[in-house]
Amino acid sequence: MIIAKAVNSLKQSASRLAVNNKGGILIISLWSLCLLSIFALNLGYGVRQKIILVQRLDERSKLHFIAVSGVKSAIVSLKKEGEEETDIEKMYDSLSDGWSDNMGAFKDIQVGDGTFSVSYDYIDERADLLLTRYGLIDEERKININKIDQTVLRDLFRNVLDFNEIESQELAASIVDWRDSDSELSIALGSAEDYDYRTLTYPYEAKDAEIEVLEELLLVKGMNVGFFDKLRDYVTIYGDGKININTASKSVLIALGLDRFLAEKILLFRKGEDGVITTPDDNIFEQPSNIVSDLSQYSHLSEFEVAELSRVVDRYLGTKSDHFMVKSVAKLNNKRSTTEVICVIDRNGNILYWHEEP
Repeated sequence: MIIAKAVNSLKQSASRLAVNNKGGILIISLWSLCLLSIFALNLGYGVRQKIILVQRLDERSKLHFIAVSGVKSAIVSLKKEGEEETDIEKMYDSLSDGWSDNMGAFKDIQVGDGTFSVSYDYIDERADLLLTRYGLIDEERKININKIDQTVLRDLFRNVLDFNEIESQELAASIVDWRDSDSELSIALGSAEDYDYRTLTYPYEAKDAEIEVLEELLLVKGMNVGFFDKLRDYVTIYGDGKININTASKSVLIALGLDRFLAEKILLFRKGEDGVITTPDDNIFEQPSNIVSDLSQYSHLSEFEVAELSRVVDRYLGTKSDHFMVKSVAKLNNKRSTTEVICVIDRNGNILYWHEEP
């Protein structure tokens, strides 16, 4: 519209100049050239922006499908491992399995115009370093926030969040009261039920049902983003509540009620003679019923430790994992942009949770 008005104005000026000045034609030509140049620049800018948008959409689409390929590769790996088991059903899962540590299958795998990597971070306790392992994370290494009792939650918060006894007890009670079906406080002071949430600036009520998405914890009294980020690697909502002794961390084992020295003996048993996890000499607890005897043969246990381990095995421990978290990161060749997919799958490949970030 602006350009059309400018052209009309130019025509009127041209008529006047043609009558009054023989040099008007040259001036008109110069003005026309300027207007055409402006028009061409505007048109070119618009086209360039559209091309960039199309390229970004194309890159995003490619990254999405590459990241999905990583998830599918993880599902295939789980199913293949199940098919290769012997006639006797395998009763255990460990960090030595292919789903947990397989760089060849999960690191920088080429797909079309890019690559995916399926990985997770872990702490090397010997060097106190954060390292990367290529594979899946089993959810059974974590504490099921919906199934576990208040005492375990309290001890977990004390160990992982460095809470004192009162702070740990209050947050544990608040989570229990959030998930239970009644409206009664589990402890007299420090917990929270409907009334406590109704008085907030943006009020709501306690759910009084199981937590369906882990981020729901952020709604619980006493929880914040900082605490949640520290906890998320230790808690889950998947599984029957049994924790896999072959994959559980030291912090989780201690939260279940094991002495620190006994938890350390379990970790040393798993590492084998070379003291390094995921190597051929790793030891594995194959059945829950044999956990105490297997550890006793490897390391001396006092009567107290035998009783303590037996109690924890009966209540909390197993040797099998059936739910797995997949973190698939896709990138294009010679490009900086990436896409990350985090999902949870069961052993049959069913997707239970999906989150995607560009």
